[in-house]
Amino acid sequence: MQPTDYLLTFALGGAFVMGLLFIVMRREAQVNVQSGMSAEGLMQQHSGMGFGKAKKNLDRKLAAVQDLLRRQNHSDLGSAEERFAKRREEERIAEEEARRRRELEDAQREDDEEDERNRRELEMEQKAAQRAAEEARLAAERESARQLELASAESDRLEEIEAAREQEALKSREAAQRAMSELQARLEREGAQSSDVQVSLMWNNYNDLDLHVVCPSGERIHGGNKNSDCGGELDVDANVRAETRKPVENVFWQEGSAPAGKYQVYVHYYKKHNKRRSKDPTKFQLIVNAGNDLLEFSGELSTGDPIMMVTEFVLPSPEEREERRRALEKQIQDAKGDSAAENAPRNEEDVPEEVEEKASMDIEEESNDMTSSGELPGAPDLDLLMGDDDSED
Repeated sequence: MQPTDYLLTFALGGAFVMGLLFIVMRREAQVNVQSGMSAEGLMQQHSGMGFGKAKKNLDRKLAAVQDLLRRQNHSDLGSAEERFAKRREEERIAEEEARRRRELEDAQREDDEEDERNRRELEMEQKAAQRAAEEARLAAERESARQLELASAESDRLEEIEAAREQEALKSREAAQRAMSELQARLEREGAQSSDVQVSLMWNNYNDLDLHVVCPSGERIHGGNKNSDCGGELDVDANVRAETRKPVENVFWQEGSAPAGKYQVYVHYYKKHNKRRSKDPTKFQLIVNAGNDLLEFSGELSTGDPIMMVTEFVLPSPEEREERRRALEKQIQDAKGDSAAENAPRNEEDVPEEVEEKASMDIEEESNDMTSSGELPGAPDLDLLMGDDDSED
């Protein structure tokens, strides 16, 4: 209890005791202390304050005290309730603040966790980006190396193709040179003309093959169109009537007049002369002079075969042909100079005895061959090149 409660209780208790003493010690009050009491004395009224009034005063005072106590208790109860409510409010506020603090701590912890996750994800993304960049760099290096290998392989392949083409062209030129003597003999026999641009066809039986040449303008030169607008002329059309077993057909342009551009050369098996018992397939040989550049091609056709495109070539302009001719002449002169330098006499002690003896024997054999034949060895006969024999006559 509060100190005020104790004071109030003592005050009321003291007042109660004082009231009792006052009642007992009144002068008007007569109390029979003898044993027994008379009814008359009890019923006798006195002029002073009686017991009922004292009781009423006591009741009134007690009521006042009780009312005061009730009010005090009510006030204490209200204060207690207010204190309880205040305490509850403080507890509620404390709980609310604790809850908010926990929420803030949870939010802060979640933010920290989110930041940590973001940091880890960023690190993983950076590592992934670095790996991707490294893989891309390695892939680029591998691709670059592969491209270099492919380029090197392609360069080697092109060099091989070019070497094979040059080798084939060289063989074609050598074959054309070997066949020139036979070609010249047949052209002279037919009275055909020659020039810097010329296409000639030879074969070795009585069948009728036709030479077709398509000019850069698209015009075709053949037996039905012997003179073209571009200046080309078919001056020999052989074996229309099975005239010879060594025929030739020839298309030429006047010196320096052939137009520049692409030419296409075809061979057509036109007719088989059965009365001459010519065999099939008919092998042929084509010699092309493309601006003083001799090329040789060979093939075979049988009766009924479609027309065959044998070759195509690009003819430079007359100026370019002249420049190339000068370059070829210079190369020939340089080659002759190198050959002369290689064959120049040397000191006798520099030449082994066996080599000198063998060279003397070779020179003597060549001299004997030239003396016996009276001329240099010519190109091989076309019959031997084609593999035919005289049994076809």
